[in-house]
Amino acid sequence: MVILEKLLWILSPEGIQQIIQAGGLPIICLIIFAETGFFALLPGDSMLVLCGMFAATKGANGEPLLPLPWLMALVPIFGILGDQVGFWLGTFVGKPIYKWKDIYLWKIPLFKQAYLRKTESFYARWGSFTIVAGRWVPFVRTFAPIVAGLIHMRFVTFIAFNIIGAFSWVWSMLLAGYLLPPIIEPVIQKVWPGFTLAEHIDKIAIGIVFVSLLPILHTLWKERQETQKAQSSCAEK
Repeated sequence: MVILEKLLWILSPEGIQQIIQAGGLPIICLIIFAETGFFALLPGDSMLVLCGMFAATKGANGEPLLPLPWLMALVPIFGILGDQVGFWLGTFVGKPIYKWKDIYLWKIPLFKQAYLRKTESFYARWGSFTIVAGRWVPFVRTFAPIVAGLIHMRFVTFIAFNIIGAFSWVWSMLLAGYLLPPIIEPVIQKVWPGFTLAEHIDKIAIGIVFVSLLPILHTLWKERQETQKAQSSCAEK
């Protein structure tokens, strides 16, 4: 139960914020690598937006809480490496993955056939461009490279879309967070005189993380409802 609580804490707003502040650039790169490669439930989107906000916010020493140039240079590289691992995993495992049972770690889903089917429907709509477009969709960005390996996508095509997707996703999320403070701070000051983002970044971070986690929480809730419905149907028979 202790391990489960720690895993759930990572997905909480407080957990994400503390990880960013305590782990810095190395842990940010590691999380992006893991989420794009094999662990779908890590909070990549919200973490990148928060990183951008921290980069736009100066600490007590007058320096940004995180260095934006290093974030924009290094984090996409780990996003590329994560997708590459997923591609090799799909190539190595092959079609038998469709016979795998759902895999859980203390009730947290690590692999689900539902995620695989969702990614396949994304491929049906976007084709090979799923490697780029899927970066903005939870679960799909984890399973898209795996499916690319399964269908033996040409490596040249995959690596090109992989690079484009990683840089466009990471940069868009970082810049969204980085450009947000100068926009929202003057607006808030009109109703809250003396407001400064540096003093209240924790509260704003919690709000952003909560909103960004809603799609994941909704998916998990929906899957749980479907499971309970299926179990009830079996019990009635």
